[in-house]
Amino acid sequence: MHNYSHSSLTTLVNYHFSNPQDTRLLRSTRSFNFLVSLALRQAAFGTAARLLNAMKAESVLPNLETWKLTVRWLVRTGRWDEAMRRVQRVMRRERWPEELGLRSGHQDGLPLPLWMEFFGSLKRGALRRWVKIPQRRGYGWKSANFRCVVLQTSTVSGSMQVSRYRSLMNMFPLVASPEYSQLPPRAVFFIAQAMIQLGNHVKALESTSLYFQTLPRRLSRRQQHAVLDIIHLHIRAVTEKSGLGRHFAQRRIISHLLSAHPGIRPSSKTLFLILASLRSCKRCGTVAMKCLKTFRTRWGPRTESSVVRRRIASLSIKEGRLDIAAVMLESERTLRLQKQSWRTQRDITGGASPRAFTRLLRRPTGKIFHGRGAENRKWQALKRKVSMLKQRRVEDCAVTYRVT
Repeated sequence: MHNYSHSSLTTLVNYHFSNPQDTRLLRSTRSFNFLVSLALRQAAFGTAARLLNAMKAESVLPNLETWKLTVRWLVRTGRWDEAMRRVQRVMRRERWPEELGLRSGHQDGLPLPLWMEFFGSLKRGALRRWVKIPQRRGYGWKSANFRCVVLQTSTVSGSMQVSRYRSLMNMFPLVASPEYSQLPPRAVFFIAQAMIQLGNHVKALESTSLYFQTLPRRLSRRQQHAVLDIIHLHIRAVTEKSGLGRHFAQRRIISHLLSAHPGIRPSSKTLFLILASLRSCKRCGTVAMKCLKTFRTRWGPRTESSVVRRRIASLSIKEGRLDIAAVMLESERTLRLQKQSWRTQRDITGGASPRAFTRLLRRPTGKIFHGRGAENRKWQALKRKVSMLKQRRVEDCAVTYRVT
């Protein structure tokens, strides 16, 4: 039954209902949840409704997974308000944790897995219906064709969507609950994004910090990237005006979030984002260079990349510090020569690529279209600008010397 990749949904449902009702091992809560989840995955909403009705008719007790699937079914079919009313109606009862299939030690408040289901949406084109169209092909003989028609659904206005999010934030579960630590980082990203869009920046920062404290001590590369995406979300959400105030506010957020977990380290993208707030500063190049040295001292040379050096060089030119721009240009030239020599050495010796993929049949799109050509053009434009400014300074010095 679990090998459903080679079996249709209809076959599995027929096999499930072919067993007698008294066989609770075969017609259990777990089997119903499996079929409802599969039906929702295939957008078979009518089948999911019939399964839920059969589960209720056979007096099969629902658990938390059943309620999650019920809310998911209602939300995806455009009945968000009905899903909220059902959950609130159950939570008004005295023994509502037992009706939702929760453990006895559950704290007050909506369970986090159930709360997350309300962030779903109606999928465009998911509600379809086959319509019978009669046709006359000859004298006294009729035929019928069937056509799939996408049902028109009512669109949700922006104000209604905001009110829904606000009601969800008022029902936000306790972040100290054990379910919060089991959430994937991507789910926490969307929770923090919703809080930030509603203006709850402090609450979003606190919940993110508490979530980082629940993570395991050692993080995989995928977890590191997902966690850094959350940090970058908070960096972009700083409300201060562009300048030193915004720059140091972003650095305080980074220090606060990194202190929550010792295994999280910023990347070059983190530094690239906080350097953008220095454009309106008077001494932008000097502050950017000091920031780079601080990051390299605390978190190593991996925080420096080609785009970081280019941004520092651009800020230095804006300030008039051509010495800093020259240092960045020389560092970029040296590193490119080193990479070219390593590439030549690897081609001659026939060694394997240091980033060989063993599980993927093709390289990721980000590796194929890496945008190196656009980055090279920006560096060439930066070099021309530096050389032009140096030439202008030489000419100004020559004119001043002749006048004096």
